[in-house]
Amino acid sequence: MEQYYRQSNFSGGLSDSDVYGLDGSFADAVGVNIHETPRILKVSQALKKETTAAGGFTGIEDFCKFSINCTDGNSYWFGDTGKIYKRTSAGVWSKVHTNTNGAIIGAREFNAYIYYASATKLGRITVAFAASQSPWSSQNDSWATLDTATYHPMITQGLYLFIGNDRKIATVDDTGVFTAAGNPDVAYQSLPPNYTITTMSPFGIDFLVGTKITSTYGSARVFRWDYSQASWLTDDDIPGEIGVNVFIPYDNFAFIQAGNQGRFWFYDGSSLEKVKRIKGDYANKTMIVHPDSVCSFNGLSMIGVSNLSSNPCNQGVYSIGQYDRNYPYALMLEYVISQNKLTSIEIGSVKAIGSNLLVAWKDGTTHGVDIIDWANKYTGAYVKTLALGGDRATSKTFLEYLIGYKQKPAGTDITLSYFPNYSGSDTAISLDDFSAYNKLFTQYKVEAALIQLKLAFTVSANDAPEVDLIYTKWNSRETL
Repeated sequence: MEQYYRQSNFSGGLSDSDVYGLDGSFADAVGVNIHETPRILKVSQALKKETTAAGGFTGIEDFCKFSINCTDGNSYWFGDTGKIYKRTSAGVWSKVHTNTNGAIIGAREFNAYIYYASATKLGRITVAFAASQSPWSSQNDSWATLDTATYHPMITQGLYLFIGNDRKIATVDDTGVFTAAGNPDVAYQSLPPNYTITTMSPFGIDFLVGTKITSTYGSARVFRWDYSQASWLTDDDIPGEIGVNVFIPYDNFAFIQAGNQGRFWFYDGSSLEKVKRIKGDYANKTMIVHPDSVCSFNGLSMIGVSNLSSNPCNQGVYSIGQYDRNYPYALMLEYVISQNKLTSIEIGSVKAIGSNLLVAWKDGTTHGVDIIDWANKYTGAYVKTLALGGDRATSKTFLEYLIGYKQKPAGTDITLSYFPNYSGSDTAISLDDFSAYNKLFTQYKVEAALIQLKLAFTVSANDAPEVDLIYTKWNSRETL
């Protein structure tokens, strides 16, 4: 009996497994863009390293886990050994300071000051001096004392800068008054024993507080707070997750990435629902999303995924979002760092600056900050289909393969290969180009119970193919 598979919808993003996912999803995909044009599969832009040594700048010396876009037109990047870097709007980098209190674990601009936190101190410098002094000479690295913590996340809401202060919430008000647990008018209740604040996010007129207990204890709790009240409004447990890593604002709700097994949760202010998971092998393997590894870019949420141990999943900058309300929330690995690696890396601060996306990363002892390369597509883009073949009780002879394209500029190409029966290695299939019909096609027999097709894209500078159809046909027969 003759059967076929036809995929012209690519809006499902990454699937849940090799055999199941949303309509239009892929078992694997790297460096492709499904959101820009519905039903057209495109190659993402490349990332290129921006922080090369030049003009007296010797390069990034540590891992930038935090950054801020400042009202002075510059951005400031904060390293895990205390280095602070300035990037001008023209992309010129300089090292402006080394924090005397070590690693910087939180930063924010508020009321004409840049604030930055170490484990025990809150430092600050006026924005005017931050822009004009290189190196900084007017900073105060120990402007206020904080409770010892691994995380000191910061957000601004109303007239306050809020700072995660272990179990407490500290503030700086608009007159420059620091309060270690509350604000000058309200003393905030400490969180329950053993909890520590890992991340915070505005949520309407309230704010959200994410917590963990230890790096091994399976407990994560979200607290919703009205900053005018002494205690939190509501709190919700996230079952089995080792801490809340980051809030990902989206419209009038938030995604939450919690734990080290790649799961995402949906939070609407009153309830939690598990919605996504980054596909991978999590058997005694772990990943992490660092607190400042998220931003909004081109209408999507960008999430930097890092290795924690043993590389359970591909690492890089994932996108999550939808084209509009008629499309599903899809997760894709859209950007690969300039090191062109998907394993054993960490992603630090991810920041949208104007029309650009900047990504801090760590590769062993090498550090850098990348910027989106608008002149070049990513050279390693590919997609891999779900397992194709329908009824597992029948044997099949796969016969025909067709790739439809919207465009295939000169110097670009699409190559096809197949994985039979969940094989770990693939075999190439040569395609003929019928350019009058905008399709690549061939007949080639494969005997298998099922196959997965892989499309790899050859690009030429900023030109790349655009795909609108993946098709295969087979004959099936009863298994003997």
